[in-house]
Amino acid sequence: MWVGATLIFLFIGLISITQIILNRKWELIYTAYGYEDYFKFISKLKSEGVKYKVELPVNARSDRFNDNTQYDIYVKKI
Repeated sequence: MWVGATLIFLFIGLISITQIILNRKWELIYTAYGYEDYFKFISKLKSEGVKYKVELPVNARSDRFNDNTQYDIYVKKI
């Protein structure tokens, strides 16, 4: 039992450290809720030629007619 719990803890820790290392050059600038808000903000970034990346931290989408999906939008730090 302790071995399984230890392995899960180590796995979660490894994932967290990997995310910190990969995201250290990126800064969260906006969190959009729903695809309409997402596309409005992304179109502004694209028109300015800004490089960005998007993460979906939790897939909280429960109803496809009421889209409240969370989109975290990151840009590179200067």
